[in-house]
Amino acid sequence: MIGCNKSVHKSQRLVIFVLLFMVLLSNHCLATERSNQRDGKDGNAISLGFFPIISTVALYKRFGPLAQYLSTELNRPVQLKTAKNFPTFFKRTSKRAYDIVVTAPHFAVKASDSTLYKIRATLTSDVQQLIITNTNSSLTSIEQLSGQIVATPPKKALMTKMGKDLFNQIGLKGDKKPIYKAFNSHNAANEAVIAGKVAAAIASSNIVKKEMKQGNPIKIIGRGLKFPNMATLIASDIDKELSNSIIKSLVNMKNTEKGRAVLKQIGFPGYRTINASEYEIVRPYLKNKK
Repeated sequence: MIGCNKSVHKSQRLVIFVLLFMVLLSNHCLATERSNQRDGKDGNAISLGFFPIISTVALYKRFGPLAQYLSTELNRPVQLKTAKNFPTFFKRTSKRAYDIVVTAPHFAVKASDSTLYKIRATLTSDVQQLIITNTNSSLTSIEQLSGQIVATPPKKALMTKMGKDLFNQIGLKGDKKPIYKAFNSHNAANEAVIAGKVAAAIASSNIVKKEMKQGNPIKIIGRGLKFPNMATLIASDIDKELSNSIIKSLVNMKNTEKGRAVLKQIGFPGYRTINASEYEIVRPYLKNKK
């Protein structure tokens, strides 16, 4: 009986050892998988988070070629992602939901301050805050917009904040301020002008230029600040070699026939590297303003 008990104890210890080994192995595999998902290794997709400047369907259609281009250049999948609105996108960014982030300048500064991301690139052309109206409108200046309905991108959008500041600076505040009507995207605010549903809109030169090229009835009646364009950030925990490869692929787009074709598709002039300090001009807009 004693010999039998010893045999049982040895079997139990062996079972316990095997179970512990399996648990440790499972934890190691899980940690490795999470790490690979983070830096895009072993075929796992790199997530490209693009802030919702236009409707989700339009965004995927327009910027899908950019994700495909990066996927080919990096020889690994790149998955384009966005969110239904600005608050959701910024919340996800603050939780490091994306490997690459394309976002507005003021939120790029905020993401950089969090140390979760590093600002690495921007477009070769700057962006400017504009006030637009329909070409059929009799309006010729923003001073005429007192009490008028003015469409805006989402309330937290940089262009919205800058546009409202511009109205305040010329005295259109208090009882004289316009009636602001926020839309879910920049594109939706512009469409309201094109359709004649509002007197004017606070807009971004990025989208206005594209609308004008398409022949849409838009004219500019006011101009605000000019500053570096939308920023491309890379998660700080991404492998340095991969991070540099991503930026190199973007910056070199304008130098190759294939890259220029994609830039034309997405309506971008090209990329350049940038230092985070160049975005300090927008830091005052990190704070919420009404």
